[in-house]
Amino acid sequence: MSDADFDFEEAFRVIKVDDTHYKGAHPLRLPIAGARGVYGGHICAQTLLVAMESAPGYIVHSIHSYFIAPPTNLKVCHYEVTNLQEGKNFAKRLVKCSQYSASKRSSKIMYTCTVSLVKRGYAKDVGKKSLDFQVPRPPLQEKYQNPDELTVNHHTSFVKNAYSKEFTNYEECPQENSQAPSKRWITVFSGLDQPKPVRDPKFNYVGLACISDSALLTTLARVLHLPWNPTELYNTEDFDENKDALDLMQISMNIIQIHHYTAMSLDHHIYFHCDNESAFDVVKDWLAFHYQMKVLSNNRILVRGGLFNPEGIQVATVFQEGFGIIHPELSEQLKL
Repeated sequence: MSDADFDFEEAFRVIKVDDTHYKGAHPLRLPIAGARGVYGGHICAQTLLVAMESAPGYIVHSIHSYFIAPPTNLKVCHYEVTNLQEGKNFAKRLVKCSQYSASKRSSKIMYTCTVSLVKRGYAKDVGKKSLDFQVPRPPLQEKYQNPDELTVNHHTSFVKNAYSKEFTNYEECPQENSQAPSKRWITVFSGLDQPKPVRDPKFNYVGLACISDSALLTTLARVLHLPWNPTELYNTEDFDENKDALDLMQISMNIIQIHHYTAMSLDHHIYFHCDNESAFDVVKDWLAFHYQMKVLSNNRILVRGGLFNPEGIQVATVFQEGFGIIHPELSEQLKL
């Protein structure tokens, strides 16, 4: 076992080749064994780290990224950095993630990301008074102040999620019966699982990027109030007890959709609302992930949500669009 098996910072460490090129020190990991490519949150996280490494003195403001192809976990990722802006208070980087294909004797771009950064301390220099407001903290964050007491699962050795009875049973949320699916709020808890605390504070941002892809597109069945075993909607002779997503949930929230639909992330965007890396501790803290699936149209799913630190402060907003195809047998039974 290497340090990268247990240490998040080592697993995501990057090596500077020159001013415009970086490479991962280690290959990134699959979300689960047998997956077709590296977990998207890992690509997002390491790309963000590259952008921050290329802009010392700045902290991240937002990232806007697009998934093009799934990288393999057998090779390290390479990153090409373009300096789009370097000003007194703001900087912007375009980062392209690629892997070399021996069969094609060329590199293929797997992921692109534009990262906006702000000069450290800039917000304090703007003025003595500032106007701040946000949405209230999620009700379930108030109700469950110690997510360690909930059901917890893991994937990729680092990401952990916790969920309550309100997630596994929509009948615990009677207010949703009068709401359209796009109005229903889902709350889970996310963080990083490792024995070592974060040593470099910027890895709080990197860790948030990592967990921000862990519980979005996979939970459409909960939003639509579908049974966790979709064959419950079929004729009784077609019931298959082996297709219960509650069983998969014990392994990872990243795979619970496979009995219901096929999904893949297309783009991923994060806005960071904290102006310092210590607004949360991604290892020590559970962040409440509170989100809605706003649109399901033409096999595209648009999700928006926020991540809240234990004090109930929204430290980031996440938008993601994914491609999703509900299995034909199930779609014929839906009555939304």
